[in-house]
Amino acid sequence: MQRKKAAAPVAADSTGFGAKLDAIHSILDIVISYCVRCGAGVSFLVPAGDNLPRHVCNACGHVHYENPRLVVGCVAEYEGRILLCRRAIEPRRGFWTLPAGFMENGESTAAAASREAREEAGADLIIDAPFALISIAHINQVHLFYRGRLATPKYSVGEESLEVELFALPEIPWAELSFRSVTLCLERYLADRRQGRYTFHEAELAPAQPLNRPG
Repeated sequence: MQRKKAAAPVAADSTGFGAKLDAIHSILDIVISYCVRCGAGVSFLVPAGDNLPRHVCNACGHVHYENPRLVVGCVAEYEGRILLCRRAIEPRRGFWTLPAGFMENGESTAAAASREAREEAGADLIIDAPFALISIAHINQVHLFYRGRLATPKYSVGEESLEVELFALPEIPWAELSFRSVTLCLERYLADRRQGRYTFHEAELAPAQPLNRPG
């Protein structure tokens, strides 16, 4: 299948780019001004029986809880090649990623992984098993990756992708991968594949540290 060509990504700023990306990729300080139930003003305080400050309605008392967001994706193979998408949206537009995205209400994690593959890569997946769970607490996210296979060799460019490709292992564009969680997942996947045995992996990613340069 022919690729849809895309411009090369802009090189990352090695002095603190990871920290900048963390800021772009998450809204850590969410400000809620009005209650979603009654429209009254809210206060940021520790509710009775709780131990963390929340946005609490001054009129009806509704507590507006904010919870981590779940991103779900899949490492999908076809005849030994791995499916990757080049992102058409920020953050990290122009960089390659596994098909993945935020889980929707009313769907299972496996269904979310399959939906994202259809939306981003036009691919139908056979989901095999959960593979990697990566906690990224500083941006309030958890990334869950399955391992699976393409049901057929068909794939196409979705609205959120500039191009889609099946990569042989020596061709994986490591320097152009979008997120640290994607790199970590692929590294663990290929290590398991070499050993001929897949296990479940769990990891945590700390904030990216800028490089310190003299002067």
